[in-house]
Amino acid sequence: MAKRRDEGTKATSTLGTQIDLFSADQRPDRPLTQHNDLIRAQYDMSLLEMRLFIALLARINRGDKEFSICKIPVNELFYQDDKKSIEDGTDKTASKVGGKTYSQIKKAVVRLAGRTVTIESRDEKGNREIISNPLMATCRYKEKSGYVMAQFNNFVKPYLLELSGGFTTAQELTLMNFRSFYSFRIYWLLKLSAFKYDVIQSGLAEMKQMFNLVGKYANFSDFKRFVLDVAQEELAATDMAFDYVPNKDGRAVTGVTFTLLRPTMVNMISEELPEAIHNRLTAIGLSLKALADIKLRFQQGKLEEEYIHFVLQYYDQLQHKAQIRSLAAIVYKAIISQQLVHEFTHWKNNRPVYKAPVMKGVAQVTEEVISLAELKKGWEAMFRKGLTPYDSFEASLEQYTGNPEYQFIVRNGVDCLVYKKIK
Repeated sequence: MAKRRDEGTKATSTLGTQIDLFSADQRPDRPLTQHNDLIRAQYDMSLLEMRLFIALLARINRGDKEFSICKIPVNELFYQDDKKSIEDGTDKTASKVGGKTYSQIKKAVVRLAGRTVTIESRDEKGNREIISNPLMATCRYKEKSGYVMAQFNNFVKPYLLELSGGFTTAQELTLMNFRSFYSFRIYWLLKLSAFKYDVIQSGLAEMKQMFNLVGKYANFSDFKRFVLDVAQEELAATDMAFDYVPNKDGRAVTGVTFTLLRPTMVNMISEELPEAIHNRLTAIGLSLKALADIKLRFQQGKLEEEYIHFVLQYYDQLQHKAQIRSLAAIVYKAIISQQLVHEFTHWKNNRPVYKAPVMKGVAQVTEEVISLAELKKGWEAMFRKGLTPYDSFEASLEQYTGNPEYQFIVRNGVDCLVYKKIK
Protein backbone atom coordinates (compact mmCIF):
# COMPACT_ATOMS: atom_id res chain seq x y z
CA MET A 1 0.00 0.00 0.00
CA ALA A 2 1.28 3.42 -0.93
CA LYS A 3 2.32 5.76 1.84
CA ARG A 4 -0.38 8.27 2.68
CA ARG A 5 0.08 11.95 2.01
CA ASP A 6 0.92 14.24 4.92
CA GLU A 7 -0.48 12.36 7.92
CA GLY A 8 0.28 15.36 10.07
CA THR A 9 3.01 16.94 12.11
CA LYS A 10 3.57 16.98 15.86
CA ALA A 11 1.06 19.13 17.73
CA THR A 12 2.12 21.97 19.96
CA SER A 13 1.74 21.65 23.72
CA THR A 14 -0.47 24.70 23.93
CA LEU A 15 -3.22 23.29 21.73
CA GLY A 16 -5.67 23.01 24.59
CA THR A 17 -5.99 26.77 24.89
CA GLN A 18 -5.13 28.08 21.46
CA ILE A 19 -4.60 26.56 18.02
CA ASP A 20 -1.91 27.81 15.65
CA LEU A 21 -3.93 28.70 12.57
CA PHE A 22 -2.85 28.16 9.00
CA SER A 23 -3.09 30.83 6.33
CA ALA A 24 -4.24 29.82 2.86
CA ASP A 25 -0.68 30.11 1.55
CA GLN A 26 0.70 27.63 4.11
CA ARG A 27 -1.71 24.81 3.37
CA PRO A 28 -1.04 22.18 0.71
CA ASP A 29 -3.62 22.08 -2.10
CA ARG A 30 -4.19 18.39 -2.76
CA PRO A 31 -6.54 16.80 -5.31
CA LEU A 32 -9.62 14.99 -3.94
CA THR A 33 -11.51 12.36 -5.91
CA GLN A 34 -14.93 10.80 -5.38
CA HIS A 35 -17.05 8.43 -7.42
CA ASN A 36 -20.06 10.24 -8.86
CA ASP A 37 -22.47 7.97 -6.97
CA LEU A 38 -20.98 9.20 -3.68
CA ILE A 39 -21.31 12.80 -4.89
CA ARG A 40 -25.05 12.17 -5.40
CA ALA A 41 -25.43 10.30 -2.09
CA GLN A 42 -27.77 11.35 0.69
CA TYR A 43 -26.08 12.72 3.82
CA ASP A 44 -25.42 15.94 5.70
CA MET A 45 -22.69 17.31 7.95
CA SER A 46 -21.74 20.26 10.11
CA LEU A 47 -18.86 22.47 9.00
CA LEU A 48 -16.26 20.74 11.18
CA GLU A 49 -17.42 17.31 10.03
CA MET A 50 -17.24 18.46 6.42
CA ARG A 51 -13.67 19.71 6.85
CA LEU A 52 -12.66 16.47 8.55
CA PHE A 53 -14.20 14.55 5.63
CA ILE A 54 -12.23 16.73 3.18
CA ALA A 55 -9.00 16.19 5.13
CA LEU A 56 -9.52 12.41 4.97
CA LEU A 57 -10.21 12.53 1.23
CA ALA A 58 -6.98 14.49 0.76
CA ARG A 59 -4.99 11.65 2.33
CA ILE A 60 -6.08 9.02 -0.17
CA ASN A 61 -3.48 8.13 -2.79
CA ARG A 62 -4.30 6.79 -6.23
CA GLY A 63 -2.60 3.46 -5.51
CA ASP A 64 -4.29 2.80 -2.15
CA LYS A 65 -6.17 -0.50 -1.91
CA GLU A 66 -7.24 -0.24 1.73
CA PHE A 67 -8.19 2.49 4.17
CA SER A 68 -5.92 3.10 7.15
CA ILE A 69 -6.25 5.29 10.21
CA CYS A 70 -5.24 8.88 9.45
CA LYS A 71 -3.96 11.51 11.88
CA ILE A 72 -5.62 14.83 11.08
CA PRO A 73 -4.04 17.87 12.80
CA VAL A 74 -6.81 19.78 14.55
CA ASN A 75 -5.47 23.08 13.24
CA GLU A 76 -6.18 21.84 9.72
CA LEU A 77 -9.89 22.11 10.50
CA PHE A 78 -9.86 25.80 11.42
CA TYR A 79 -9.16 28.97 9.45
CA GLN A 80 -8.12 32.47 10.53
CA ASP A 81 -11.36 34.10 9.39
CA ASP A 82 -13.74 31.54 10.94
CA LYS A 83 -16.31 33.60 12.76
CA LYS A 84 -19.55 32.03 13.96
CA SER A 85 -20.15 29.18 16.35
CA ILE A 86 -19.42 25.79 14.92
CA GLU A 87 -21.05 23.95 17.77
CA ASP A 88 -24.51 24.08 16.21
CA GLY A 89 -24.35 21.44 13.51
CA THR A 90 -27.40 22.87 11.75
CA ASP A 91 -25.74 26.26 11.38
CA LYS A 92 -23.24 25.00 8.74
CA THR A 93 -21.08 28.06 9.48
CA ALA A 94 -17.69 28.63 11.04
CA SER A 95 -16.16 29.13 14.47
CA LYS A 96 -13.34 31.10 15.95
CA VAL A 97 -10.92 28.75 17.64
CA GLY A 98 -10.47 29.19 21.36
CA GLY A 99 -11.02 27.45 24.70
CA LYS A 100 -13.96 25.40 23.47
CA THR A 101 -11.84 23.44 21.02
CA TYR A 102 -12.31 20.10 22.78
CA SER A 103 -16.10 20.35 22.97
CA GLN A 104 -16.28 21.40 19.34
CA ILE A 105 -14.06 18.57 18.12
CA LYS A 106 -15.82 16.10 20.42
CA LYS A 107 -19.20 16.96 18.95
CA ALA A 108 -17.89 16.74 15.38
CA VAL A 109 -16.20 13.38 16.05
CA VAL A 110 -19.33 11.87 17.62
CA ARG A 111 -21.57 13.13 14.85
CA LEU A 112 -19.30 12.10 11.99
CA ALA A 113 -18.84 8.63 13.49
CA GLY A 114 -22.61 8.22 13.42
CA ARG A 115 -23.25 9.64 9.95
CA THR A 116 -24.97 7.29 7.52
CA VAL A 117 -24.47 7.65 3.78
CA THR A 118 -27.24 6.44 1.49
CA ILE A 119 -26.23 5.67 -2.09
CA GLU A 120 -28.63 4.72 -4.87
CA SER A 121 -27.20 3.34 -8.12
CA ARG A 122 -28.06 1.10 -11.07
CA ASP A 123 -26.37 -2.06 -12.27
CA GLU A 124 -25.50 -2.90 -15.87
CA LYS A 125 -29.09 -4.10 -16.44
CA GLY A 126 -30.58 -0.87 -15.13
CA ASN A 127 -31.80 -2.34 -11.84
CA ARG A 128 -31.70 0.11 -8.96
CA GLU A 129 -29.82 -0.66 -5.76
CA ILE A 130 -29.88 1.33 -2.54
CA ILE A 131 -27.12 0.99 0.06
CA SER A 132 -27.11 2.74 3.45
CA ASN A 133 -24.16 2.33 5.81
CA PRO A 134 -22.02 4.32 8.26
CA LEU A 135 -19.40 6.48 6.58
CA MET A 136 -16.71 5.98 9.23
CA ALA A 137 -15.08 2.88 10.71
CA THR A 138 -13.64 4.90 13.59
CA CYS A 139 -13.27 8.52 14.64
CA ARG A 140 -11.66 9.64 17.90
CA TYR A 141 -9.95 12.59 19.55
CA LYS A 142 -7.93 12.91 22.77
CA GLU A 143 -7.79 16.32 24.39
CA LYS A 144 -4.47 18.17 23.83
CA SER A 145 -3.24 15.43 21.49
CA GLY A 146 -3.47 17.80 18.54
CA TYR A 147 -4.94 15.16 16.22
CA VAL A 148 -8.21 13.55 15.22
CA MET A 149 -7.73 9.87 14.40
CA ALA A 150 -10.16 8.66 11.75
CA GLN A 151 -10.70 5.93 9.19
CA PHE A 152 -13.30 5.44 6.46
CA ASN A 153 -15.63 2.45 6.56
CA ASN A 154 -14.86 -0.26 3.98
CA PHE A 155 -18.38 0.33 2.68
CA VAL A 156 -17.12 3.36 0.74
CA LYS A 157 -14.06 1.64 -0.79
CA PRO A 158 -15.73 1.28 -4.23
CA TYR A 159 -16.43 5.03 -4.21
CA LEU A 160 -12.99 6.28 -3.10
CA LEU A 161 -10.30 3.69 -3.91
CA GLU A 162 -8.98 2.34 -7.23
CA LEU A 163 -11.40 4.44 -9.27
CA SER A 164 -11.20 3.80 -13.01
CA GLY A 165 -14.18 5.78 -14.27
CA GLY A 166 -17.26 7.76 -13.28
CA PHE A 167 -15.39 9.94 -10.81
CA THR A 168 -14.84 13.67 -10.26
CA THR A 169 -11.82 15.52 -8.86
CA ALA A 170 -11.65 18.82 -6.94
CA GLN A 171 -8.97 20.74 -5.02
CA GLU A 172 -8.70 20.63 -1.24
CA LEU A 173 -8.28 24.36 -0.56
CA THR A 174 -11.28 25.29 -2.69
CA LEU A 175 -13.47 23.01 -0.58
CA MET A 176 -11.90 23.92 2.76
CA ASN A 177 -12.72 27.60 2.17
CA PHE A 178 -16.46 26.97 2.12
CA ARG A 179 -18.46 27.98 5.21
CA SER A 180 -21.58 26.09 4.13
CA PHE A 181 -22.14 22.36 3.74
CA TYR A 182 -24.54 23.16 0.90
CA SER A 183 -21.80 25.03 -0.96
CA PHE A 184 -19.67 21.89 -0.64
CA ARG A 185 -22.42 19.67 -2.08
CA ILE A 186 -23.45 22.04 -4.87
CA TYR A 187 -19.82 22.56 -5.89
CA TRP A 188 -19.36 18.79 -6.36
CA LEU A 189 -22.73 18.49 -8.10
CA LEU A 190 -21.79 21.15 -10.65
CA LYS A 191 -18.22 19.86 -11.00
CA LEU A 192 -19.61 16.43 -11.89
CA SER A 193 -21.18 17.77 -15.11
CA ALA A 194 -18.99 20.81 -15.80
CA PHE A 195 -16.62 19.01 -18.16
CA LYS A 196 -19.56 18.52 -20.58
CA TYR A 197 -22.05 21.29 -19.91
CA ASP A 198 -22.24 24.98 -19.04
CA VAL A 199 -25.97 24.71 -18.26
CA ILE A 200 -26.90 22.07 -15.68
CA GLN A 201 -30.41 21.03 -14.62
CA SER A 202 -31.13 19.66 -11.17
CA GLY A 203 -34.47 18.65 -9.70
CA LEU A 204 -35.52 20.32 -6.47
CA ALA A 205 -36.70 17.06 -4.89
CA GLU A 206 -33.43 15.35 -5.85
CA MET A 207 -31.33 18.10 -4.28
CA LYS A 208 -33.36 18.02 -1.07
CA GLN A 209 -32.90 14.26 -0.96
CA MET A 210 -29.13 14.58 -1.43
CA PHE A 211 -28.77 17.29 1.21
CA ASN A 212 -31.01 15.51 3.76
CA LEU A 213 -33.56 18.32 3.54
CA VAL A 214 -36.69 16.27 2.80
CA GLY A 215 -39.54 17.90 4.72
CA LYS A 216 -37.57 21.13 5.23
CA TYR A 217 -37.74 24.47 3.42
CA ALA A 218 -41.25 23.84 2.08
CA ASN A 219 -41.21 27.36 0.64
CA PHE A 220 -38.75 27.67 -2.22
CA SER A 221 -37.87 31.16 -1.00
CA ASP A 222 -36.33 29.56 2.11
CA PHE A 223 -34.40 26.99 0.06
CA LYS A 224 -33.22 29.86 -2.13
CA ARG A 225 -32.12 31.95 0.84
CA PHE A 226 -30.40 29.32 2.96
CA VAL A 227 -29.04 26.97 0.30
CA LEU A 228 -28.79 28.40 -3.22
CA ASP A 229 -27.91 32.02 -2.43
CA VAL A 230 -25.30 31.02 0.13
CA ALA A 231 -23.71 28.58 -2.32
CA GLN A 232 -23.82 31.15 -5.12
CA GLU A 233 -21.91 33.66 -3.00
CA GLU A 234 -19.31 31.15 -1.83
CA LEU A 235 -18.76 29.60 -5.27
CA ALA A 236 -18.44 33.01 -6.95
CA ALA A 237 -14.66 33.01 -6.47
CA THR A 238 -14.21 29.41 -7.71
CA ASP A 239 -14.18 27.65 -11.06
CA MET A 240 -17.83 26.69 -10.44
CA ALA A 241 -19.24 30.23 -10.18
CA PHE A 242 -22.84 30.18 -11.35
CA ASP A 243 -26.10 31.96 -11.92
CA TYR A 244 -29.38 30.11 -11.52
CA VAL A 245 -33.09 30.30 -12.28
CA PRO A 246 -35.90 28.17 -10.81
CA ASN A 247 -37.79 25.80 -13.10
CA LYS A 248 -41.55 25.96 -12.60
CA ASP A 249 -44.57 23.81 -13.34
CA GLY A 250 -47.30 26.39 -13.03
CA ARG A 251 -46.53 28.17 -9.77
CA ALA A 252 -44.64 25.28 -8.18
CA VAL A 253 -40.84 25.19 -8.39
CA THR A 254 -39.71 21.76 -9.58
CA GLY A 255 -36.01 22.30 -10.17
CA VAL A 256 -33.14 24.68 -10.78
CA THR A 257 -31.15 25.53 -13.90
CA PHE A 258 -27.54 26.40 -13.10
CA THR A 259 -25.47 28.35 -15.63
CA LEU A 260 -21.73 28.21 -15.07
CA LEU A 261 -19.87 31.51 -15.38
CA ARG A 262 -16.62 30.64 -17.07
CA PRO A 263 -14.19 33.52 -17.70
CA THR A 264 -13.02 33.42 -21.31
CA MET A 265 -9.34 33.21 -22.22
CA VAL A 266 -9.60 36.75 -23.55
CA ASN A 267 -10.77 37.93 -20.15
CA MET A 268 -8.07 35.95 -18.38
CA ILE A 269 -5.42 37.69 -20.46
CA SER A 270 -6.78 41.22 -20.76
CA GLU A 271 -8.68 41.75 -17.50
CA GLU A 272 -5.79 41.70 -15.07
CA LEU A 273 -6.35 43.15 -11.62
CA PRO A 274 -5.11 46.76 -11.86
CA GLU A 275 -1.57 47.07 -10.54
CA ALA A 276 -2.45 49.82 -8.07
CA ILE A 277 -5.18 47.65 -6.52
CA HIS A 278 -2.97 44.56 -6.49
CA ASN A 279 -0.19 46.45 -4.73
CA ARG A 280 -2.50 47.92 -2.09
CA LEU A 281 -4.13 44.56 -1.35
CA THR A 282 -0.72 42.94 -1.06
CA ALA A 283 0.51 45.73 1.21
CA ILE A 284 -2.28 45.15 3.76
CA GLY A 285 -1.47 41.44 3.90
CA LEU A 286 -3.97 39.61 1.68
CA SER A 287 -2.92 36.05 0.88
CA LEU A 288 -2.34 34.77 -2.65
CA LYS A 289 -5.58 32.79 -2.42
CA ALA A 290 -7.55 35.90 -1.44
CA LEU A 291 -5.97 37.89 -4.28
CA ALA A 292 -6.88 35.10 -6.70
CA ASP A 293 -10.50 35.16 -5.47
CA ILE A 294 -10.76 38.90 -6.03
CA LYS A 295 -9.06 38.68 -9.42
CA LEU A 296 -11.47 35.97 -10.61
CA ARG A 297 -14.53 37.98 -9.60
CA PHE A 298 -13.04 41.04 -11.30
CA GLN A 299 -12.52 39.00 -14.49
CA GLN A 300 -16.11 37.77 -14.31
CA GLY A 301 -17.33 41.37 -14.23
CA LYS A 302 -18.71 40.99 -10.70
CA LEU A 303 -16.43 43.67 -9.20
CA GLU A 304 -15.91 47.26 -10.29
CA GLU A 305 -12.45 48.74 -10.03
CA GLU A 306 -13.92 51.86 -8.45
CA TYR A 307 -15.74 49.78 -5.80
CA ILE A 308 -12.46 48.12 -4.75
CA HIS A 309 -10.83 51.55 -4.45
CA PHE A 310 -13.82 52.71 -2.37
CA VAL A 311 -13.49 49.76 0.04
CA LEU A 312 -9.76 50.33 0.47
CA GLN A 313 -10.21 54.04 1.15
CA TYR A 314 -13.17 53.40 3.47
CA TYR A 315 -11.25 51.09 5.79
CA ASP A 316 -8.03 53.06 5.46
CA GLN A 317 -9.89 56.01 6.99
CA LEU A 318 -11.81 53.87 9.47
CA GLN A 319 -8.72 52.29 11.00
CA HIS A 320 -7.61 55.74 12.17
CA LYS A 321 -10.86 56.05 14.17
CA ALA A 322 -11.40 52.51 15.43
CA GLN A 323 -9.30 49.46 16.15
CA ILE A 324 -9.42 46.92 13.32
CA ARG A 325 -8.00 43.56 14.31
CA SER A 326 -7.34 42.32 10.77
CA LEU A 327 -7.49 44.90 7.99
CA ALA A 328 -6.82 42.23 5.36
CA ALA A 329 -9.72 40.04 6.52
CA ILE A 330 -12.26 42.86 6.74
CA VAL A 331 -11.26 44.31 3.35
CA TYR A 332 -11.42 40.87 1.72
CA LYS A 333 -14.90 40.21 3.08
CA ALA A 334 -16.19 43.65 2.07
CA ILE A 335 -14.90 43.16 -1.49
CA ILE A 336 -16.03 39.55 -2.03
CA SER A 337 -19.46 39.91 -0.37
CA GLN A 338 -19.89 43.50 -1.63
CA GLN A 339 -20.65 44.51 1.93
CA LEU A 340 -20.35 48.24 1.19
CA VAL A 341 -22.20 48.20 -2.12
CA HIS A 342 -25.10 50.32 -0.79
CA GLU A 343 -22.74 52.97 0.59
CA PHE A 344 -20.75 52.88 -2.63
CA THR A 345 -23.85 53.20 -4.82
CA HIS A 346 -25.19 56.06 -2.73
CA TRP A 347 -21.86 57.85 -2.86
CA LYS A 348 -21.54 57.28 -6.58
CA ASN A 349 -25.08 58.36 -7.43
CA ASN A 350 -24.80 61.55 -5.41
CA ARG A 351 -21.70 62.80 -7.19
CA PRO A 352 -22.65 65.58 -9.58
CA VAL A 353 -21.04 64.77 -12.91
CA TYR A 354 -20.97 66.93 -16.01
CA LYS A 355 -20.44 65.32 -19.38
CA ALA A 356 -18.41 67.13 -21.99
CA PRO A 357 -20.05 67.57 -25.40
CA VAL A 358 -19.49 64.60 -27.70
CA MET A 359 -17.49 65.60 -30.75
CA LYS A 360 -17.59 63.80 -34.07
CA GLY A 361 -14.51 61.78 -34.87
CA VAL A 362 -13.59 61.12 -31.23
CA ALA A 363 -16.57 58.99 -30.18
CA GLN A 364 -14.20 56.29 -29.01
CA VAL A 365 -13.22 58.44 -26.03
CA THR A 366 -15.63 58.93 -23.13
CA GLU A 367 -14.92 62.06 -21.07
CA GLU A 368 -16.66 63.29 -17.96
CA VAL A 369 -15.77 66.63 -16.37
CA ILE A 370 -16.74 67.97 -12.96
CA SER A 371 -15.56 71.11 -11.22
CA LEU A 372 -13.87 70.59 -7.87
CA ALA A 373 -16.33 73.05 -6.35
CA GLU A 374 -19.28 70.86 -7.35
CA LEU A 375 -17.39 67.74 -6.32
CA LYS A 376 -16.84 69.29 -2.89
CA LYS A 377 -20.57 70.03 -2.53
CA GLY A 378 -21.26 66.35 -3.19
CA TRP A 379 -18.69 65.30 -0.62
CA GLU A 380 -20.10 67.71 1.98
CA ALA A 381 -23.61 66.30 1.47
CA MET A 382 -22.31 62.76 1.93
CA PHE A 383 -20.24 63.81 4.97
CA ARG A 384 -23.28 65.29 6.72
CA LYS A 385 -25.13 62.00 6.23
CA GLY A 386 -22.17 59.94 7.40
CA LEU A 387 -21.92 58.16 4.05
CA THR A 388 -18.30 58.95 3.16
CA PRO A 389 -15.19 57.28 4.60
CA TYR A 390 -13.14 60.44 4.11
CA ASP A 391 -12.51 62.93 6.93
CA SER A 392 -11.85 65.80 4.56
CA PHE A 393 -12.50 66.74 0.96
CA GLU A 394 -8.78 66.76 0.29
CA ALA A 395 -8.51 63.18 1.54
CA SER A 396 -11.32 62.14 -0.81
CA LEU A 397 -9.32 63.41 -3.78
CA GLU A 398 -6.49 60.99 -3.02
CA GLN A 399 -8.46 58.12 -4.55
CA TYR A 400 -7.98 59.72 -7.99
CA THR A 401 -4.27 60.43 -7.62
CA GLY A 402 -2.12 58.06 -9.63
CA ASN A 403 -5.05 56.67 -11.60
CA PRO A 404 -4.31 57.29 -15.31
CA GLU A 405 -8.03 57.55 -16.11
CA TYR A 406 -8.40 60.63 -13.87
CA GLN A 407 -6.69 63.98 -14.34
CA PHE A 408 -6.83 67.29 -12.48
CA ILE A 409 -6.93 70.23 -14.91
CA VAL A 410 -7.84 73.90 -15.08
CA ARG A 411 -10.52 74.58 -17.69
CA ASN A 412 -11.66 78.15 -18.34
CA GLY A 413 -10.08 79.18 -15.06
CA VAL A 414 -11.96 76.51 -13.08
CA ASP A 415 -10.28 73.61 -11.25
CA CYS A 416 -11.78 70.39 -12.59
CA LEU A 417 -11.49 66.62 -12.43
CA VAL A 418 -11.59 64.81 -15.77
CA TYR A 419 -12.39 61.14 -16.23
CA LYS A 420 -11.40 59.66 -19.59
CA LYS A 421 -11.95 56.12 -20.78
CA ILE A 422 -10.96 54.92 -24.24
CA LYS A 423 -13.37 52.34 -25.58
